[in-house]
Amino acid sequence: MSAPQGTVRAADARTATGTGRAASGPARGRLVRVEARRFRYRAATRWLALLAVVAALVVVASVFAAARPPSERAIADAEQQLAFAQDDWAENGEQYVTECREGEALAQETDPGADWACDDMEPRLDAYLPLQPTLADSGPGWVSGVTTFLILLAFASGVTFVTAEIGSGALGTWLTFVPRRGRVYASKVTVAAAGVLVPTAAALALTVGGAWVAASVHDAVGELTAVWWTDLGWQVLRALAAAAALGAVGAALGFLLRSAAGALGLGIGWLLLVDGVLAGLLPALSPWTVRSSLRAWLEGGLTYWVSVPCAPLDGVPQAGMCTAERTVSMLHGGLLLGVVTVVLVSLGALAFRRGDVD
Repeated sequence: MSAPQGTVRAADARTATGTGRAASGPARGRLVRVEARRFRYRAATRWLALLAVVAALVVVASVFAAARPPSERAIADAEQQLAFAQDDWAENGEQYVTECREGEALAQETDPGADWACDDMEPRLDAYLPLQPTLADSGPGWVSGVTTFLILLAFASGVTFVTAEIGSGALGTWLTFVPRRGRVYASKVTVAAAGVLVPTAAALALTVGGAWVAASVHDAVGELTAVWWTDLGWQVLRALAAAAALGAVGAALGFLLRSAAGALGLGIGWLLLVDGVLAGLLPALSPWTVRSSLRAWLEGGLTYWVSVPCAPLDGVPQAGMCTAERTVSMLHGGLLLGVVTVVLVSLGALAFRRGDVD
């Protein structure tokens, strides 16, 4: 059973003010330990951590279902489609190859590296079978899929950690024991950032390990090289860094807006709606949106398309608009996220220092 709330608060006060056993440690370290204990004991934090584990299990279950080999019915359907394709190929194959080579030659006028694989057009059975993803090919995508949910949970943890104390009046009481607001703010933001690392890391480890087991059962692991594991390791580390940043941002918005509904609505709504709609209407602004920067950081880069005037062909200007590929680098995304985090945490500190608590 948990200790009574009054007992916990009294112990926290003794620890933070140096009247208990922790008096020998630095004041800031004592505050962080107190806040870490509060973060760990919060029911909302535990439920959000449980949701992180559930999300990982859902991904593992989807991997298990997707990695299954084709059923006998699927193989029979594929063989039937292959028979029809082979009959058509016997009749029209030469014409298809000729048309392919003509189109390839035309494409090479503007793109010398164009390769349409015209010598590899004959129908094969694997082209008609359902795709069986492997861990080697799809693993990073599976990790990326669960990461988006995990960082939203980290953001929610940071928000509720702060707004619950503001709403209950506990923060005002706490300031009577520890009146230095700067230290209180720093300790809460630090714990909000660090506290989400354990459940996020556990969920990511469960995702990777569970996906490996699920793929192994269906012989769909693929070739996992040292480079593959290194890249996946860096991806996981970037996910942990993003979770910590979102936890700190959630705490900062909690201090700014003083309402869980307002902070969650603003943060998640901005990521999913404002950035999404803005990037959809004006793709050129994608590098400067939080959502795109977050994806670029997590996925090691992001590709998007913009409309540009068509380039002249053989010196002749072309009418209309064409599409061009653009990228957002991982470094760009990380730097923008870092700037946003620093700005919001600074604004939260300013609001807490100068605003009323009750």
